[in-house]
Amino acid sequence: MNNQNTNEQSMDDQYKDNQRMDDTDMNDNNLNSQTLKGNWNQMKGAVKQKWADLTDDDMMHIEGDRDKLVGRVQERYGHSREDAERDVDNWRRENQY
Repeated sequence: MNNQNTNEQSMDDQYKDNQRMDDTDMNDNNLNSQTLKGNWNQMKGAVKQKWADLTDDDMMHIEGDRDKLVGRVQERYGHSREDAERDVDNWRRENQY
């Protein structure tokens, strides 16, 4: 019985740790989205250079929103959502956006 309580407590601790990480990731994404929007006019050329299939209409629709950029990359290039997110996030990290 004591072992079960220890395992349950350990699982509870793991859950809480995961929740904290999720909250941190959400805050980071929020901050990153704001940064992306603030620098959008400067970034448009770099985005078009990386993803040449994005149209001017796509660029207007994206308006510096990370999720919209991910969606358009996914749509235009036929990537899964996860692959498009990874591609966008890697590009942003490489270019310090």
